[in-house]
Amino acid sequence: MIYACDNCGFLFSRSSEPEQCPDCGKDTVRPANEVEQEEFAARLSGAQGNESSAPFPDVVETDIEGIDCFKFKLPATALQIDSRMILEIVVEHGINPNDQDTVVANIWARSVGGVLSGFLMPLQMPAIPNEPVMDRAGRITAELNESGLFMEQLHKFISMMMNSRN
Repeated sequence: MIYACDNCGFLFSRSSEPEQCPDCGKDTVRPANEVEQEEFAARLSGAQGNESSAPFPDVVETDIEGIDCFKFKLPATALQIDSRMILEIVVEHGINPNDQDTVVANIWARSVGGVLSGFLMPLQMPAIPNEPVMDRAGRITAELNESGLFMEQLHKFISMMMNSRN
């Protein structure tokens, strides 16, 4: 199905209804109207612009090899920072394709409702065979709770966001 963002005008295709725009991150996404669907199809077929350009690949046909993601919210006050900012922490994780005995994760942060995301840190830990995804997410969360680097990077990110508002 084709969707449109009322904030930035981005047109895109998804097999299930998205929560937010993949371009600007806002939650102003709706099903595209007939005119927008025709415009999207024309762009894919190369009818607009350069006739020789190949259409973009269909993401629906892409082979996803098992990455999982979870997110949680964390107020800046939880880090003893006097701010009303609430962070959304996003953790992408999966089994390392080069080492099946290792889980790898990328940790990202952004302020809730914000567009700018910052990469905080990578994480590696031993894989447990046939571990349920929710159990792995729990282990990752426990590891982050004990990580000095995670807390340090959160502080830096919050500082950067607070300074950029001034």
